[in-house]
Amino acid sequence: MDSQDKLTPALCAKGCGFFGSPENKNLCSKCYKDYLKEEVIAKTADKLSELVITPSSDDKNPAVVSNETASTTTTTASSTTKVGLTGFKCRCGKTFCGVHRYAKEHSCTFDFKTFDRQILAKQIPLVAGDKLDARI
Repeated sequence: MDSQDKLTPALCAKGCGFFGSPENKNLCSKCYKDYLKEEVIAKTADKLSELVITPSSDDKNPAVVSNETASTTTTTASSTTKVGLTGFKCRCGKTFCGVHRYAKEHSCTFDFKTFDRQILAKQIPLVAGDKLDARI
């Protein structure tokens, strides 16, 4: 009799009448999907509560700003224009506006030639002709 109890699956833990499985926390497939949806909603609610609300210049609509986006609204190194999210990052590590995004425009100190030569040296294998001398 004990072997039959082990073989019969348990009913759903929420009591819907269907059979549950241990992989789904003893829930049936429908109740388990609902459980996963509730978890996703709870996680997004936690993320939304972490956002910081700051008052903007007009008091009608407060601006919602997280800690990460507050640092992206900076001025460029060459001019005083604010770039916000549209800034271009150079290989020298600075952020520039659309006018000063090219290396020639902002007097970039990054050495593009040596950087590209190092990449080519890694990508292109060295071809050696040592095997040909022994044949002739």
